[in-house]
Amino acid sequence: MKISPLCPSCLLGRVYYEAKLVTDNEEIISKCVEDSLKILSENYSLRPINAHLATKIHRRVYEILGVDDPYAEVKKRANDVARQVLPFAQQIVQMADDPFKTAVIVSIIGNNFDYGVQGHKVVEGEFKEYLQKKLDEGLRIDDTERIKELCSGEVLYLADNAGEIFFDTILMKEIKRLCRRLSVVVRGKPIISDATLEDAMLAGVDRIADEILTNGKGAIGIIMEELPEETKQRLVDADLIIAKGMANYECLSDARIGPTAFLLTAKCEPVAKDIGVEVGDMVAMVVE
Repeated sequence: MKISPLCPSCLLGRVYYEAKLVTDNEEIISKCVEDSLKILSENYSLRPINAHLATKIHRRVYEILGVDDPYAEVKKRANDVARQVLPFAQQIVQMADDPFKTAVIVSIIGNNFDYGVQGHKVVEGEFKEYLQKKLDEGLRIDDTERIKELCSGEVLYLADNAGEIFFDTILMKEIKRLCRRLSVVVRGKPIISDATLEDAMLAGVDRIADEILTNGKGAIGIIMEELPEETKQRLVDADLIIAKGMANYECLSDARIGPTAFLLTAKCEPVAKDIGVEVGDMVAMVVE
């Protein structure tokens, strides 16, 4: 998915958001915005994948801020909320008539923990109530039966946000009962609110998956050229790729790879329009 005319405003809004997480110094914040504008002006006309351009911008902002992980406290908060609500979510899945489908929906509801997205308010304080409300709402696109069918072989699970990854573990357990091998990919370095190896270990992914891999340098989503060889090979060999969140959709929606299940909440107009749903809709969509 190529960058949309609406994307730059969201990118700049997130730059300001993350800079404010670190400092109130207006000169530093202005430098972050200035350099981001320069990168945008140099690259926008090339119509890159938005997540790729965002990766370039956020890496530069991190250099200016002199901080490895501006979102560290935000991610800790998300993980704490998710940890508290996880037993409630697990019980819902266990009692469901269709545990696999319910686990898919729960994992998508966890996509709520995406900080700094223009127009999206992260729910923290009343997340249990939010979870129940979204469960009742259901999926706008529901390919869960096909996803389940495709889980018989090698599955590559591309994680998204911290916090969210706790709810991913519920779906991972359902997949593990069906698949031959489950490989989970997290960010190789901190980038926005995305899950790293540390977040995966906190969520207990190592006790479920056959292996945890990274996307290399910590890109937002997937940049093929940056993938470690082992991760790249798993991507090629996968019978099913499960791609969580909007960034993975942006990176892989036009890619020529194997069957891919996109699990996300469409939190912005460009992604919603590209998929053919409304902003706020939850999607479990297979592209083969």
